[in-house]
Amino acid sequence: MSNPTSWRVRLQILGACVAVTVVLLPLFLMDNDWPVAGRDYLEARGREDTGAINLVSAIYLGYRAFDTLGETIVLLVAVSGTIGIAARAGGAGLAMGYGASDNSARRSGAGAVRDQKMGDGEIFALPDEKRKTHALRTHLLEVVTGKLGPVVLVFGLYVMLYGHLSPGGGFQGGVVIASGIVFLALGSRADSRTGLNKASTLACIEAAAFLLLILVPLSGMFFVGPNGTRGFFANPIAELDVLPAGFIILLNAVIGLKVGAGIGFMCVAMLGKEEKA
Repeated sequence: MSNPTSWRVRLQILGACVAVTVVLLPLFLMDNDWPVAGRDYLEARGREDTGAINLVSAIYLGYRAFDTLGETIVLLVAVSGTIGIAARAGGAGLAMGYGASDNSARRSGAGAVRDQKMGDGEIFALPDEKRKTHALRTHLLEVVTGKLGPVVLVFGLYVMLYGHLSPGGGFQGGVVIASGIVFLALGSRADSRTGLNKASTLACIEAAAFLLLILVPLSGMFFVGPNGTRGFFANPIAELDVLPAGFIILLNAVIGLKVGAGIGFMCVAMLGKEEKA
């Protein structure tokens, strides 16, 4: 007798294939020419209009900046929803096995060391000064992640700030920064937690970055932009003798902080529950 679950999965896969075919097939069957006017315009005027050599940054922070604002709102809702679901499930702190309720894993001090001594005298327990939430972590994990964390953060800042010149930008750099934050959280020893490891600090950074993401486009309504234009997402510093892509760099920095703090906040909250000594 066949398993109903397997048939359900097969039907879902078949439905997905049919949906993809219905959407893509007309693109290959139509006789109309591909729209090249927009592509040619961006290639000819993209750098002049925005100052960004990387046309991807010119598009998502220039011509389609409203879409980018919508994407950041989606990320904000996703992070808020994830934290809300985790809190309703019993606290955003017991996931991934960290801070587990198992007594043998949560024990600390000399007793835990004695319990894990092997016949040859080797000790596999963590030092006494470690937090209880670090009971399942090894020295290798903490040393490697602790050393790589600052390096990953610097690389994330580079990707974020140089997105107008090379592949990268606010979203890509923000994800890299979030990875560095997670590394720092995994590599922190005892109670030496930096500000970037604290969920409360990350939540404040995310909220401040989102507020800046609203205020920076609003500034274009009060300051004269290029060609005397004003409006939401208008460039208020276009007439100043600064970098041609200065407005895009500013938006990339704000979006990078928003994405990095948001994803980092969600990951740190799910890594383990902070316990007071």
